[in-house]
Amino acid sequence: MSNRNRSPLSSHATRRAQQRGKRRDALELVYHAGDHERRAGRSRRAVSLSHRACRSLREAGVPPHLIDRARRVELVLSNLDDAVVTVLTIKGERQ
Repeated sequence: MSNRNRSPLSSHATRRAQQRGKRRDALELVYHAGDHERRAGRSRRAVSLSHRACRSLREAGVPPHLIDRARRVELVLSNLDDAVVTVLTIKGERQ
């Protein structure tokens, strides 16, 4: 993947991804295919993959192991420039 298509990660988000064991390919998948959004305060929003998005990615030929990794990732994005502010882990089941 070229640098031009990579998601802009802040240094904080990079550290949190490393601490939480989140791989860059999973972060990229959520950044580009995430369809579940919620407000995260302070001009930010949290983005993750819905079950529908996971199913569509599977049908599009994305490797199942990558989808499994990405479905547990939630990215907090700035509304100003779409930069990734932090990386969170989703615990439990969501619809």
